[in-house]
Amino acid sequence: MEITVILSQENETLPKAELLARLETLDIEYEITSEYPGVITFTTPASEDDIIELGSHLGYTHEILQTIKRTTPEELNNAVKDVDWSEYVNSSFKVRVKRMGNGDVDKDSIERYIGGYIKQQSQMPVDLTNADCTIKLVYTNPKLEVNEFKESKVVGYNEVIITRQIIEQDKKHFFDNKPHKRPYFHPGSMSPKLALCMVNLARTHKGDTVLDPFCGTGGILIEAGDLGVKLIGSDIEKCMYEGSKLNIAHEGFEDFKIYWEDVRKLDLDETVDAVAMDPPYGISTTLGGDDTKQLYTEALNSIAQYIKDDGYICMASPHYIDLYEVVENTPLKILEQHSIRMHKSLTRISAVLMKK
Repeated sequence: MEITVILSQENETLPKAELLARLETLDIEYEITSEYPGVITFTTPASEDDIIELGSHLGYTHEILQTIKRTTPEELNNAVKDVDWSEYVNSSFKVRVKRMGNGDVDKDSIERYIGGYIKQQSQMPVDLTNADCTIKLVYTNPKLEVNEFKESKVVGYNEVIITRQIIEQDKKHFFDNKPHKRPYFHPGSMSPKLALCMVNLARTHKGDTVLDPFCGTGGILIEAGDLGVKLIGSDIEKCMYEGSKLNIAHEGFEDFKIYWEDVRKLDLDETVDAVAMDPPYGISTTLGGDDTKQLYTEALNSIAQYIKDDGYICMASPHYIDLYEVVENTPLKILEQHSIRMHKSLTRISAVLMKK
């Protein structure tokens, strides 16, 4: 079947990278068939249950949909009439239009007309509040008009993808897990969405052992825990050591160990499958970040002793630290990097590493 994925557009590269990393982790075969802003389609032999598992633990994916038919806005009505809706709608349903960009689309009229036709053809009821099935019309591949100031505006669409929703992101999860809602809070904690993305970029499998050697308040480990893994964390600050234990236990996880320890002197009695971490930065910006670079190099050398040969490390760092210089004197190599603008003076780099 063909799958249509609606990605977050808050970052240029991270949503796609996370999606592909998760596909790789779950051993789902795929072939990308098209890419537009915020939309990726791919074919796959995977089952719907596999796709539900894929979509249930992604930070930067909004929806995963089954492609029913691809058409143009002009041919939409005819395309809808070519579909045997009894294959897709066998209980209550609703129709929703999704515009990728701010192109002019008469959403209400389209939803009413298409919904009315499907109701007549399938003999199933429309339910706008609690439907069992959502038919989504994705307007994509935008037509752009560029003005004299080189500003682009969406003036129409070249394609409509008729889809059935398989899974939608649980936004409540990220809202309920905001750092300030945990028993122990410290300013600067990573957002749950980015924490989950980093866990996914580290190719974390169910049953793995995951390490965060700068665990802080435990945010990354909490997101990893939802994947059914064993958690190991450490922090040099006692307040973080105590706070992370409190937060992780509060989430109901039991299979975890937290150490009050400097990562450079890490002493574990086991190897780990994946590492996701957000080391401190800004220690010595007046010295060009040299102190931070030294910390990162020493930390990575320590971590490399414990990660398995095929394990991945996902590491956040500030833009002013050259990670290629950091890894020169380590047994690790950088596979990919993604920029995340945090505010005016700081861009975070999320890098994926593994052993050379």
